[in-house]
Amino acid sequence: MNFIYFDDRFRKECRTNLVNFCYNKLKNTKCSRKIWAFIIKAWHFTFPYMAMFIFIFGKLNIALFLFGLLIMAFLLYIYLKGCFISHLEYKLYSKNYINIIDPYLICLDYPITNENRYWTTLYIALSYFLIVILILYVRLKIYNYKISTSVKEN
Repeated sequence: MNFIYFDDRFRKECRTNLVNFCYNKLKNTKCSRKIWAFIIKAWHFTFPYMAMFIFIFGKLNIALFLFGLLIMAFLLYIYLKGCFISHLEYKLYSKNYINIIDPYLICLDYPITNENRYWTTLYIALSYFLIVILILYVRLKIYNYKISTSVKEN
């Protein structure tokens, strides 16, 4: 039985194809590649913080939907052996490239290598997911408590 879908080369090739597809779509717009790289990097870096705000204060159904999207993105990161968004940013504008995990590596006093980027991203993402799961658990408990007390009142 051939398990090509789990072969590292196949997975990295899928990531490259996805990056090339996005790159070709973006380069055919009026926006320069440098501007696209900046826009994507800005969203890529701030999205986890904006999502955390939604997990804490947003509507519960939106928070749960967003959590599902983040789980899919995380699984895609693991499957593709890296972040295709970071690779897209690099392909769009490689001059003075800074990966979004680099500030965390500097704070942790780790050398900036691709392996450290990969594993630090995994550790930070897992920590993030644990915090989000705790937040959603508490919010669901509160929501269920409010429903159960309103049913008892009626």
